[in-house]
Amino acid sequence: MTIFDYVVIGVVSLSLLFGLWRGVVGEILALIAWVLGIMAAIEFGPQLGQSFFSGVSDPAIRALAGCVVIFVGVLVVMALVRMAVRSMVKALGLSVSDRLLGMVFGLARGALVIMVLVGLGGMTAAPKQSWWREATLSQPLETAVLVARQWLPADLAKRIRFS
Repeated sequence: MTIFDYVVIGVVSLSLLFGLWRGVVGEILALIAWVLGIMAAIEFGPQLGQSFFSGVSDPAIRALAGCVVIFVGVLVVMALVRMAVRSMVKALGLSVSDRLLGMVFGLARGALVIMVLVGLGGMTAAPKQSWWREATLSQPLETAVLVARQWLPADLAKRIRFS
């Protein structure tokens, strides 16, 4: 086993543990929070930045500051929503099944993150390095990425090479 294998195991394990800790309801709400935060930041961030950060001379920095404020604000509000929903799940006696399903969600998320990282690695010279070539998990992950490559845009898919 090489550092490649240890990173894969570490990322998947951490994701699985976060899923267990937060439960599937918490994980889904966290995912929704990120999507809403990004959408709200794109939509409202530049206007907020121009209004509230007028003391900053660079308009790009003002827009970025507005985006950050909106994004963080949405995450905070959704964290409060997640806490309320989590207490309802606990009150209904569903915490064990929620956490077990959270583990499954975490495992799937970890696998997806690893596949994205391996795909990105396939666009570099990393697959030619000994720590990649000699890894136990590199070959099955490369195969999975090559199978999934058909769902990527053609310009992106053609850049992923492992040989």
